[in-house]
Amino acid sequence: MKAFEYTATNPLGQFVTGRAMAASELALDRDLEGRGLLLTHAKPVSRRQRRTLARIKSDELIRLTTQLSTVVGAGIPLIEGLRGIGERLETKEARELVAEMVRSLEAGQSLSEVMAVYPKAFPESYRNSVAAGEQSGRLDDVLDRLATHMEWSRGIRNTAIQALIYPAILLVAITGLILILLLFLLPRLVGLFPGGVADLPWQTRILMNFSNFLASNALPLGLLAALVLFGVPFGMRRRGFRRRVELGLLRVPKLGRILHQIATTSFAGTASMLHGAGCDVFTVLRTAASSCGNIPLELEFSAAADAIQQGATLSDALESQPHSDPLLIQMVHVGERSGRLDDALSRLVRFYDDEVQ
Repeated sequence: MKAFEYTATNPLGQFVTGRAMAASELALDRDLEGRGLLLTHAKPVSRRQRRTLARIKSDELIRLTTQLSTVVGAGIPLIEGLRGIGERLETKEARELVAEMVRSLEAGQSLSEVMAVYPKAFPESYRNSVAAGEQSGRLDDVLDRLATHMEWSRGIRNTAIQALIYPAILLVAITGLILILLLFLLPRLVGLFPGGVADLPWQTRILMNFSNFLASNALPLGLLAALVLFGVPFGMRRRGFRRRVELGLLRVPKLGRILHQIATTSFAGTASMLHGAGCDVFTVLRTAASSCGNIPLELEFSAAADAIQQGATLSDALESQPHSDPLLIQMVHVGERSGRLDDALSRLVRFYDDEVQ
């Protein structure tokens, strides 16, 4: 699917501009024709244009969602309400984005179709929820759920960052202290002994040899450290490398448990929100899996979706995965039996949220 910027005419002969997703210009022409518009000009939107118009801060997206929920719930027409909200947004990029959305809505597109043109501004779970809300006629309730979920996601993300800051500071401080001891303090202390290195215990001689190795190879070791420092973030952009790193972190005592709980909480929170919005179970699983933030667990959740397609229940599909959280399986089983899966997942989110914090 490509994003197109188009100009068309309506039955009154008025020009209408907007953006839409379509497989080709011909498909766009047919789509507009079905809405009573005649395509006069279309061009693909460049990546640079899409990056420029898709930038919206998470705080601004939360405010936009909350205000839009209020507007829709009050019965104000969507186009009129979105135009008023856009004029009050803080950043120029966000105002331009909303203005483009209004023009596309005026051209006859639905809100979810408009949001699909800006995947970086509106995540997949967000777009799927809006589409489900439009189909069920509960768009205001869905938007309210989205705003609450995004507030919670921001809190979880901040908690995870805070949990990693202290160990990172300790690691840097301890590494720096060890280097100072080996490169500066230890050679001076050895010089105080009359017999030199030969009279020292074998453990101290090993440390001295290691200190000499670091001092004589400082430049190549420094380059290697810089390569690792800058290479790891680059490698984390590659899915295979990131999967191996995250799988290793899940096996680290205590830290792995916290990361597992954070990923499970993110999955359960998104799944609860999507299920409550009325999305089908396959959309719920695949979208929630991609939002958990951990590739090994994401692959297992996706495998569970495949198992459901073959006839398994959700709890059985999750139980067949090696890293599935036992409490998640129990809560899903309870939700399936009671018919209130979204409520059961919400309870799990609240429990793990308190435990992680």
